[in-house]
Amino acid sequence: MILSVKNLSVNYGAIRAISNISLEVNSGETVALIGANGAGKTTILRTISGLLRGTAGEIHFDGMDISQMKPHKIVSAGLSHVPERRGIFANLTVLENLQMGGFTQKLNATDFDEVYSIFPRLLERRKQLAGTLSGGEQQMLAISRALLSRPKLMLLDEPSLGLAPQINKSIFDTIQKINKKGTTVLLVEQNAFAALKISHRAYVLETGNIVLTDKSEALLKNESVKKAYLG
Repeated sequence: MILSVKNLSVNYGAIRAISNISLEVNSGETVALIGANGAGKTTILRTISGLLRGTAGEIHFDGMDISQMKPHKIVSAGLSHVPERRGIFANLTVLENLQMGGFTQKLNATDFDEVYSIFPRLLERRKQLAGTLSGGEQQMLAISRALLSRPKLMLLDEPSLGLAPQINKSIFDTIQKINKKGTTVLLVEQNAFAALKISHRAYVLETGNIVLTDKSEALLKNESVKKAYLG
């Protein structure tokens, strides 16, 4: 097991956003978190990566308690986070964004060749300002930047947000390739059907609580899940 979250609660002031949840991610898996807007999916990822602090519970990553660890230390330990809406540095070039992703590592040409092999378009645009890229290209950049920290576990928050359907398919195909190459993935995704198609297991969240968990193929056939999330 690479990630263990036990009895985690998170508050925003007096509002309880996450209530006593527990989840696990095994090494080599892609695990999805699905649920409606406001269910708490992003809050969970932000708490795991140290951007928020839980009010109760424990988070263990790769055998370490990271509950109170600073975000840059968590990245150095092997956990990367691709945030919702990408979070790229718009006024830096593509190459400079990629270099920022590897600030905890000693990068070499092979590292950059690896991400360019996954997203050849970034090689073509490496001198271009990141803010001038299309939405799909910005998502490619955000994922590549995270890969350059050489993560054992990648947190992906809404990678399909605002993208055209044909770009979405390419992004989800790439997530599968990244996972098959050895990076474990915890995926938050509004497109529940796509998330369940590429993941091994999934957790269903409702208003800060995990209400169901199962293998993804079983959840695709679950009538209540189909009615609520799969149209």
